[in-house]
Amino acid sequence: MACFALLAGLAAPLLGGLLATGAMLAAGLATRTAVAAGLALAGCWALALLSTGTALQAGAQRPRRSGRWTGPALACAALASQAALGWLAQSGVLVLVPHVLLCLHALQASPRNNARLGTALLAIWALGAMAGLPAYGVYGAYAAWAAFAVGALLAVLPLAIIVLSQHQIRDRDGWRGALDAQGLALAEWRLPEGRRHASARWLALTTPADPGSKAGSAPLDWIRAAHPRDREPVRRSLRELLHTAGEDRIGLTLRLAADGGDWRWHELQAHVPQRDRRGRARNLIMTLADVSWRHMAEERERMSATLFQQAAEGLAVVDLQWRIVEVNPACCDLLHASRESLMGRPAAPLSLANLQRSGHDPAAMQARLNSGESWSGQLQAELDDGGRHVFAARLSPVPEADGAKPRWRLLSLTDLGETLRQQELLRRSLRYDVATGLPNRDEFMRLLPHAMSAANRDGFKLVIGVIDLDDFGHVNAEHGQLVADAVLLQLSARLQATLRGARGAWPDTADQLARLHGDEFAVLLRVQTPEEAQRAVDRLLGLLSTPVAIRESRIGDGLALEIGASMGATLYPLDDADPETLLRHAGHALYRAKHAGRGRVQFHDPMLDQRDEAGLIALARLQKALDSDELLLHYQPQIDLRTGQVMGVEALLRWQHPERGLLTPAHFLPLSETTGLAIQIGDWVIERALAQMAAWTRAGLNDGRGLPVSVNVGARQLRRPDFPQRLQELIQRQPPEVAHLLHLDVLESDALAETAATQALIQRCVALGIGIALDDFGAGYSKLSSLKRLSVDTLKLDRGYVQGMLGDAQDLSLVEGVIGLARNIGCNVLAKGVESRAHARELLRLGCRLGQGNGIAAAMHPMALTGWMETFAKGDWASQARAAAPLNP
Repeated sequence: MACFALLAGLAAPLLGGLLATGAMLAAGLATRTAVAAGLALAGCWALALLSTGTALQAGAQRPRRSGRWTGPALACAALASQAALGWLAQSGVLVLVPHVLLCLHALQASPRNNARLGTALLAIWALGAMAGLPAYGVYGAYAAWAAFAVGALLAVLPLAIIVLSQHQIRDRDGWRGALDAQGLALAEWRLPEGRRHASARWLALTTPADPGSKAGSAPLDWIRAAHPRDREPVRRSLRELLHTAGEDRIGLTLRLAADGGDWRWHELQAHVPQRDRRGRARNLIMTLADVSWRHMAEERERMSATLFQQAAEGLAVVDLQWRIVEVNPACCDLLHASRESLMGRPAAPLSLANLQRSGHDPAAMQARLNSGESWSGQLQAELDDGGRHVFAARLSPVPEADGAKPRWRLLSLTDLGETLRQQELLRRSLRYDVATGLPNRDEFMRLLPHAMSAANRDGFKLVIGVIDLDDFGHVNAEHGQLVADAVLLQLSARLQATLRGARGAWPDTADQLARLHGDEFAVLLRVQTPEEAQRAVDRLLGLLSTPVAIRESRIGDGLALEIGASMGATLYPLDDADPETLLRHAGHALYRAKHAGRGRVQFHDPMLDQRDEAGLIALARLQKALDSDELLLHYQPQIDLRTGQVMGVEALLRWQHPERGLLTPAHFLPLSETTGLAIQIGDWVIERALAQMAAWTRAGLNDGRGLPVSVNVGARQLRRPDFPQRLQELIQRQPPEVAHLLHLDVLESDALAETAATQALIQRCVALGIGIALDDFGAGYSKLSSLKRLSVDTLKLDRGYVQGMLGDAQDLSLVEGVIGLARNIGCNVLAKGVESRAHARELLRLGCRLGQGNGIAAAMHPMALTGWMETFAKGDWASQARAAAPLNP
């Protein structure tokens, strides 16, 4: 369009000048004059045409909006100035004024109005020339007619220019619409002038999200709108394109965010259509196309491929003939073959032989898959290496993109071998003991009805026995769990070896052994007479009485342990009861056997079992009392016999029975000694005593120092290997200052029975800051040589010796000896059973300052202790006790 305007601006004035010169020569003017006038007219016409064309072109390219009256005012001024120039004989440079006003008007008005104004100006010029106005008359009449002709020609040229401009605008708008419809953003630069054109889509994509930032018009300024990680690669690539002559086109991808939205991937195509002589780009055309969909598809494809390859499940793609076209490493491992050996071959689990072995119809499978449904099931496959495996398989058709019949199936395989083995182990663990491999209680109770049916059918008798190892917890406590497990394995092997018949289901086997729990076993023995039953159970107990030798260096090489056992049994069908009752009767008989002494056996006796039943009922009632807080602690003071100061208290267990009133431990505690209830009660006593000490300390008793409390610990509780740990847990629930107030009283017979094991447990308790006292000291005088190995701080004189020392010289001598022994080994000594002031005076004379007994105060409720201490401090009991003699040094 610019070239056309330039040619028109040069050719039309020359043509007009020639016509005007010819007309003036025809009119008789001199040649020189006519040529000069023609050239003058040509110059004016050229100026007019160029200014008009430029204005029209500028208006067509860049129309602007202005004020409402700006365009009309400029048009009126241009027309008036053009008309006025016709009257001026010597206009000079004023001839340019209408054209300048036309240019200004072109920048404000539309192309159509610019064309109208330019035509009007040329028409006024031509009319003025025809009318012979002074400005035009100098050329004569013929020159006026020539000017009219040229003016008419020039009036047509602006119209042609605007028509071509409008055509160009329509082409450009259509080109932009096509680009927008394709989602393409376009920008074109003429270098080094800057940007020539950019589509709206380009501007939306390359405008920085930051309102304070400017995009700029240079070819690389827009890169600031790209993702930070993409800016430098794009900038470097475009610089190479602009300055490298051998490369005219590049394509790359980057991320842009239109209108401040999410980052989306775009493809950039940059093209340099023209370069200068030095190879530098003169033009640059760039397009941006949104290709996020392609990136998402590629990412999904990569994810699918990664999942396929990395899946722990065996995956393979097979065709309609089950041939493998793709397989992942997990599937190769399951099939014990390489990928190369599997490709193109039928999948072994789907072979006809394996499908038939698994009970599946290949035709039915194909029909199901052809209908678009998935198939799943178990496959018992024999692989090429000869191994047999069980797979959980699933076949799914792979959909085609055009909806056609699927050509591929996705096969997923999971090896069920380990799962089935674990299930079998789980099923076996539900029926058999893990440690010994013997049937457990549930399996024993399942076998018992079959054995009873066999006895009824074949006419034999059946011994149902329960065996309990005597003091087996002591083995666990002293030697550890590994030794205890080894002992259990040896003893169960002995019993199993002596039973008649092989293990199996009744009636195929004669005898059966089971492990009920812990150190308790059950047996089924097939006998004919009660005498044979007695011999059979005696033989079993004899086997268990033989020492167990441990020959494993890692747990105790060369260790020999004597393990005894007690047994209770009943004889079916003489005891004609159901399986549960038979086992319970054997348990009652075991209860009697253990009370009768170690290594005994007792058979079920209905009369005796009624008494045992009453004992079990009483035991259940004691458990209920523990759970419902019917048990409580009373506290008996321990004083300094010389000063009368309360030095501590002993916690004594009581049962507030709702029917029988307040019971002492002698009425209920023996029931729990052979059961786990004794340990529960012992833990409860320690926990309540600790809580009471904390309460007294908070209440400021004994000037805020609290009051030491002694707690009796039974043998079963002391021999628990986790007793120190349990004790620490109970102490940690209370404030730190409570620990040193707790003292544990251990019977002399329990402490000295197993010195090494007991010493280890006592040392762990002492490490917690707990005091240890030997209770009822004196009965085990024959073992006083072992006393020096025990970390005890107090010896408590047996109440029997203290009460009898006033009338029995032997008791007095024993008391005096114990006091002297305590002094020699650095222990305190406390006398229990102080029933009178006379006892107190005698103890003081012998050198014993600590005493406890009903003569001082009976055990009392903790709420009554504070009042008693205040009353006792005001009395004269202590002063009267000191009246007899000074303390024996």
